[in-house]
Amino acid sequence: MKARDTIDLYATLADMKAVDYRSVLALTALIDLLVAKGIITREEMAERASQLDAAGEKSLPVGG
Repeated sequence: MKARDTIDLYATLADMKAVDYRSVLALTALIDLLVAKGIITREEMAERASQLDAAGEKSLPVGG
């Protein structure tokens, strides 16, 4: 891998981290608002996340 390619790769990873951070921040704010307004509980949110995670694992290819 050329030096320029390495630099481009690191820049792309940094951009992805920034996007991930903003996404997590937005989701955290949304969850906090829903809980504060009494629309959901943290337990309901955790249970739904667990269900989605389990469903996602079932759709992953085996041996991949």
